[in-house]
Amino acid sequence: MNPYYEGLNEKLFGAIPPSRKVLELGCAAGRLGQLYKQLHPQTIWIGVDCNPGALQQAAQRLDATFQVNLDDANLDAVGNGFDCVVMGDLLEHLKQPEKLLETLARITTPDASLACCVPNMGHVSIIERMLLGDLSYDQNGLLDRTHLRFLSRSSLFKMLLDAGWLPTLQDAYVVGHPQPALVEKLKEAARVLSVPPATAEKMFSTYQMIVRCKKRSAAPSGKTLPFSVVVPVTSETQLHLNILKSPGLAEVNAQVLLCRGAQSAAHAFRWGATNSSSPWLIVCHQDVYFPKGTGFAISQILSQIPQSEAARTLLGFAGLTVQQKPEQLDLAKVGLLVDRGNLFDYPETNSAVSIDEFAVVLHRNCKYQLDARLGWHLWATDLCLQAIFDSQQKNHARVLRVPLFHNSLNDGTLPPAFYESAKALAAKYPQLSFIPTLCGNLPGLQSAPPAMPPYSQNAVSAASAAQI
Repeated sequence: MNPYYEGLNEKLFGAIPPSRKVLELGCAAGRLGQLYKQLHPQTIWIGVDCNPGALQQAAQRLDATFQVNLDDANLDAVGNGFDCVVMGDLLEHLKQPEKLLETLARITTPDASLACCVPNMGHVSIIERMLLGDLSYDQNGLLDRTHLRFLSRSSLFKMLLDAGWLPTLQDAYVVGHPQPALVEKLKEAARVLSVPPATAEKMFSTYQMIVRCKKRSAAPSGKTLPFSVVVPVTSETQLHLNILKSPGLAEVNAQVLLCRGAQSAAHAFRWGATNSSSPWLIVCHQDVYFPKGTGFAISQILSQIPQSEAARTLLGFAGLTVQQKPEQLDLAKVGLLVDRGNLFDYPETNSAVSIDEFAVVLHRNCKYQLDARLGWHLWATDLCLQAIFDSQQKNHARVLRVPLFHNSLNDGTLPPAFYESAKALAAKYPQLSFIPTLCGNLPGLQSAPPAMPPYSQNAVSAASAAQI
């Protein structure tokens, strides 16, 4: 037996959740399933591979095995009802891995998980080969001669999302380079593309990605309503890799309005409202990707909003709400998106107190005004606060469960402009002790926050009246 088929991917093993019925694609000699079943003997483990010799050994270790050409994406013979799918270094060997991922979404349970290991073609060793002008294939490794598809974290995540899966980067195999000077020079080159050094170093050092996925809910069907997307543009490359490649926008023929030279989100919204062919606008970062089905989902939600409520409705995709408890108010995350390499997965709400501004849906006649003094930060939280303190005391700040991909290169560091926006926002609401956001609680004008909630007592009263 070739030692290759007896290998054990320990980090992939660690990403497999407790499961009842597992389908492993590319099971080789069945070592992974054998170890799992030793720890979880009640689990049914089905193995699939194309190598008959490896399957002979796997058949002695697993509950059942099948020889299948996965390029056909035909898994009828293996059955259905799987609550977990495992794939170790498989997708890169297929001609059309998208079709296989879509098939897996159909034959798995609604709560199914998917765990996979995929090589990262953004590793420094590949860039080194490119700089040398020699992409000769190897017997194994990242340039294995049997690899047909080359994937990075972003391209892998887009493919998974489009096929019905919600990915998160669970773990990684990190491999450095014998010439640190090369990595440092590449980080300098990355700065030209506005990639922070920490982000670049993480991309360059990741050799294999361990990704764990949840299954997406089925895309809705029914009446839809057109919408436009207003995109302030500062990077043409980011724009073309994300917004302009988004199948979720193409599926509903969404109008994409590219706003160049805007000085603030308020400026971009006013320009978009003037030029939009639809009354509904999504003010959106250029690094946002709309997977398959998301355009239909957004459009259907918009079709259900009464015209009388349109101007006072705010829709976001990630944010915070306030949960009333017997003796206190607690903040809770709401929304659904894949943010860089992480899955942000929480309930939706009709009463958000803060919305992340990476994508916000507004009516062109929105009652609440985008404040140009806030620039590009915290303007959506300001809209939520305006709704909370609306004289009619009825909040329409809603956060949806529509899975967008925020394909940001940010390293998590907040820029100086964010803090300037925070000061401007605090000045607008002097009655608040501090203002909650996903980036943390922003200090208000008062010298010290109260012991109980993130709001002063006046704000709590207003929030309670607004049914938050």
